[in-house]
Amino acid sequence: VPGRENGGNCDIKNLSRGCAVYFPVFVKGANLSMGDMHFSQGDGEVSFCGAIEMSGFLELKCTVIKGGMKLLPAVGPSPLSVNPIFEIGPLEPRYSEYLVFEGISVDETGRQHYLDATVAYKRAVLNCIKYLANFGYTEEQVYLLLSCCPCEGRISGIVDVPNAVCTLAIPLAIFDRDVRPKAGLELEALIQGIRIKAIGDVSRESDSSTAPKPLDPRMPV
Repeated sequence: VPGRENGGNCDIKNLSRGCAVYFPVFVKGANLSMGDMHFSQGDGEVSFCGAIEMSGFLELKCTVIKGGMKLLPAVGPSPLSVNPIFEIGPLEPRYSEYLVFEGISVDETGRQHYLDATVAYKRAVLNCIKYLANFGYTEEQVYLLLSCCPCEGRISGIVDVPNAVCTLAIPLAIFDRDVRPKAGLELEALIQGIRIKAIGDVSRESDSSTAPKPLDPRMPV
């Protein structure tokens, strides 16, 4: 269920409490439905299903703008080639200090991809994962962290060919230590070829044999 013309599963971090969303309507009655709530999510939800999922309820007000489809720009072969518009609400997470990782559209093998923002964002994510692993985290832990913490992803440059530039900004306040580049124990350990011991246990899939049984009577046994 991808993001699509009528909304779909867009998984946009800023689409949260207090937002106003303007959806195109393609069918009689609109058939509006909502779901897939996240307690917290990073831009891109990069580990596929890595946001902190949650149960909950939604209180909303719906208004029909008669003829409003005419306001949405149609970019494509059909008048229905439109996309939703939304206003960001006042209650999203806000931080004042970030560490920003840059990525360009050159993959891990050294191959250049002309203005490919997907490759550039992937590189920014990989650069962040490798960097934070110097501070005692496992790469798996950082990978999951980037899906659920309120990090900010940006397409920062698509003007200077051939490289697209994307950035990933990590709020410093989520860490219990200073992860900025500086002289100190972490750098001294790297110079000596020593890896800092991992913090906590390595993330892994839960043991399905000990998982609780679903109690929802609607679920098949």
